[in-house]
Amino acid sequence: MIADYGKNLRCYREFANIADMVLAFVERCEKEQLEDGRYDLEQGIFALVQMYRTKPKAGAQMESHRLYCDLQYIVEGKEKIYWEHTDNLTVAEDKTPESDIIFYECGTDKGYTLLEKGMFGYYAPTDGHMPCIMAEEPGETKKIVFKIPV
Repeated sequence: MIADYGKNLRCYREFANIADMVLAFVERCEKEQLEDGRYDLEQGIFALVQMYRTKPKAGAQMESHRLYCDLQYIVEGKEKIYWEHTDNLTVAEDKTPESDIIFYECGTDKGYTLLEKGMFGYYAPTDGHMPCIMAEEPGETKKIVFKIPV
């Protein structure tokens, strides 16, 4: 799991071949006010633009993915994203390969990262994550989830 500001994306070796593309899409999203939906990019990467209201942690589930890593970029608003290594989680429902998502029983977590406008969180297949959780109170958030093939 990595959390940082988007302006630092180019500093990470892991993102060397995609940083320019990701940041260009973020700029396009902000400039053109792109609608919610899927946008196919390059190298098998696609972006999911999402606008939603954050929710309480109670009843939320950890998730992970096998085929894609998530790079979640906050365009507007803020949210908490809880994290736990998948070795420490118990599978509740495995929807792979048709949906590439595994849900886990409520349980442990290592805490959360508060992501605000201009920040990203990166989650590899072994990073269970619980996104869309409210900070102080529920609020509107616009996020781009970049799905990066493993």
